[in-house]
Amino acid sequence: MKFLKLLCAAVGAAVVLQLTGCASSATPQAMTVKPGSVATVNPKLKGAVKLGEVTGGKATNPMWTSQVDGASFKKALEDSLAISGYLATDPAQAKYAVSANLAELDQPLMGFTLDVKSSITYKLSGPGATRDYPVKATGSATVSDAFVAVERLRMSNERSILENIKEFLNQLANFKD
Repeated sequence: MKFLKLLCAAVGAAVVLQLTGCASSATPQAMTVKPGSVATVNPKLKGAVKLGEVTGGKATNPMWTSQVDGASFKKALEDSLAISGYLATDPAQAKYAVSANLAELDQPLMGFTLDVKSSITYKLSGPGATRDYPVKATGSATVSDAFVAVERLRMSNERSILENIKEFLNQLANFKD
């Protein structure tokens, strides 16, 4: 009888661990825009932008919740600028610099559909121009995307940052001195 109770407890613990899992960080690949997914490139900025300081983000604690760390966000932004045609091949020749601050990642505690809201302030600096682009975006994941909640949260984080970067790139298309 005691053995049966121990076996049931062990199986129960294994099921709980399998369903909850460990949190993993958002990946740069999932937060990077795909070719052709943003508005046309602004000819004034095409190949003329370098990436400046990127701040914000938080490391993921595997025992808690998925987060977006600063290095992954920076890589996603840099790759997105390159794919969109804005990134200069030689940073020393760039006329403009983009910096970004991941100010907030508003995450739900639980739910079947997890909506994550990101707030990022981008800054474009160059000759005679400094513009702030405060962008808010939402990313969602449902049980059909991932049954395990920590995976849904990671996916929601990635989708929120991806949508945020897309919106910023679309706003760059309208930049004028």
